[in-house]
Amino acid sequence: MKLLSLPFWLIPLAVLWLQSAAASEQPLTLVVDSYPPYIDELAEPQGVLTHLVQQAFQSSGVATKVQFMPWQNVPIAAQQPNTASFLWFKTNQLEQDWLFSDALVDIKQQLIGRVEQDFSPERWDELRPYRLGVTANYFYGAEFDAIRGEITLETAVSDYISLQNLLSGKVDFVLMDPVVAHQLLQQMPTPTAKVRYLSKPALTVQRAYLVCSRNYLPCSDIIRKFNQGLARQRKAGLDQKLLGAGVTFSR
Repeated sequence: MKLLSLPFWLIPLAVLWLQSAAASEQPLTLVVDSYPPYIDELAEPQGVLTHLVQQAFQSSGVATKVQFMPWQNVPIAAQQPNTASFLWFKTNQLEQDWLFSDALVDIKQQLIGRVEQDFSPERWDELRPYRLGVTANYFYGAEFDAIRGEITLETAVSDYISLQNLLSGKVDFVLMDPVVAHQLLQQMPTPTAKVRYLSKPALTVQRAYLVCSRNYLPCSDIIRKFNQGLARQRKAGLDQKLLGAGVTFSR
């Protein structure tokens, strides 16, 4: 049998077609480590951000499966064909080896108060007359550490207790990840309890992304399809439904 020979300039296109054809026959593997409530191996679905990512891919016709592993193994596993990962933070060094999606969500600690309050501080020093709830062993950034000794702090053993303290009036404000707060509010005895999310004073914000290895040729198409699906989910309001109305989303 005579073998078909291709011009050298068609070989990369043939490799791309073969990789894409093989990938289309099996789900895209999403390799991650647990980071509740964003990514949670023990939950159903497996974390609110996991659900959003899978829905975005599904709306673009891409089937996915999630594989959990310790974080130190994730970058190695994510370099394999037909594999991606998410909840990564962008750096210039990482961009040399990875394609990044549109930003998924801003990971941050945020000032949260009760809806009946009418005071909205602009600076940390304006919180001196108030009681601020924090969670033990949490780091809230160097700017906050510089002034925390001048603020009346109520330290709780968990975010859940800190949020309870806010709703009961034991503290006036709390510092908390807004996604965590949104999830915990659903578990409160009074799930209709309302809080307000204050954009100031600002703490350090880290934008999270989905990534795919530059060494895998179909990755640009994977990122494109994901971005299109994510845009559709946002237009339908699914991101707000899953992660909470107080969350800031990168556009």
